[in-house]
Amino acid sequence: MNMRSFWPRSTLGRTVLLLAVLLLGTQGAVYVLFHQYVLNPAAERFAEFLWQTDHALIAAGAERSSAGGLQWRSAHDLPGIPANKYFLRQSAGYLARMSPGAALRIGPSDTDATWLWIRGGRHEPWLGMRASPMNFGGQGFMFMRLGVIALCTLLGAWLIVRQINRPLARLAVEAQRIGRGDMPESLKPIGGPLEVRHLEQAITSMANDLHRLHEERTLLLTGISHELRTPLSRMLLTLHLQGHDLLAEKASMLVDVSEMDETIDKFLTLVRSGDQEKVIQVEVREWVAEMAATAEERYGLEVQVVHSVGDAALPPLHCRPLALERVFRNLFDNTRRYGGGRLDMQIIRHPARTEICLRDYGPGVPARDIGPINGGTLPRQSGHGSGIGLRICQRIMALHSGILRFANAETGGLIAHLSFPDKEA
Repeated sequence: MNMRSFWPRSTLGRTVLLLAVLLLGTQGAVYVLFHQYVLNPAAERFAEFLWQTDHALIAAGAERSSAGGLQWRSAHDLPGIPANKYFLRQSAGYLARMSPGAALRIGPSDTDATWLWIRGGRHEPWLGMRASPMNFGGQGFMFMRLGVIALCTLLGAWLIVRQINRPLARLAVEAQRIGRGDMPESLKPIGGPLEVRHLEQAITSMANDLHRLHEERTLLLTGISHELRTPLSRMLLTLHLQGHDLLAEKASMLVDVSEMDETIDKFLTLVRSGDQEKVIQVEVREWVAEMAATAEERYGLEVQVVHSVGDAALPPLHCRPLALERVFRNLFDNTRRYGGGRLDMQIIRHPARTEICLRDYGPGVPARDIGPINGGTLPRQSGHGSGIGLRICQRIMALHSGILRFANAETGGLIAHLSFPDKEA
């Protein structure tokens, strides 16, 4: 039969089996060590005491009567019976090795005393001494002791395993909910030992990652299909035109190809997000000045940099430059399209963080849409795309432990707040 069939499947069964094996092993070790280092030396000392007492009484000429507390028998007699307890058997063995013919016998016994018969040599008389009853406990006592220990061990094992199994069982139920698509924020707290709580945190983090990947996959598929359908339809219609008309529409086809290429590039950027790029330190003022120059040269914006922090020292900005530049480029592109072509850039210093504000002078967005935009979703609007650029910006800012928030300016226009926490050196 396969030995694995004896291995319990449950944690409780395995724990009990391992504790039982450990219990038997430790009890056996204690039994051997106790006899080897406690009981056997005591039996040897007891045998020496009996042998010395017998010789001392004989040398002193003690009265050899057959009555009283001391009794004498002939060397040829066999009073009592051989020692039948472990301690006395060991004492008898040590006594026999001390002198040829030396022996120890027991009995008869009564309720008040036990007779010990000692013979110091083969030709010496038997000396009988009354001793208090010796009760070393029998097998019944040993099994009872093991039973009590086993019961306490099983009870302890049940309590220990219960503390582990209950939160694990709840965690298994919550894992099934995650598998059905429930958000980790809706999960009930598991509790339990520290290791189980760490496992809960790991599963929750994994569920968040899976949920994010599922959303991004959905966005990727639906976004690409939606964004490419219109230019592909225009190109398909153009290809059905006659030769002269087809050549006339060549410029518009190139625009459609460029639009599709830009769309695909945005979706690929969302997948990569620059998380493999090396982090470097940049000076905030220099970075803002460089971005302002990019906005003017490549996007044709009218940029004004407001120095609200003066000459105050600013902590360096830890960033992935190419990824962070993509955030600014996306905001510049939105300013060019919807922000009136004007942009104000301002550095604001807060306790433990630095904020860069970009304000355009367009119509802004409806107040009802500010919340969804800050949540990472852009409501569908004519000419505003699918919001993939916003997703890219939010993800890159999260990669920098930063926050991107939008708000309408009081005098018109939209303000983008890019907040970067200070990093320890």
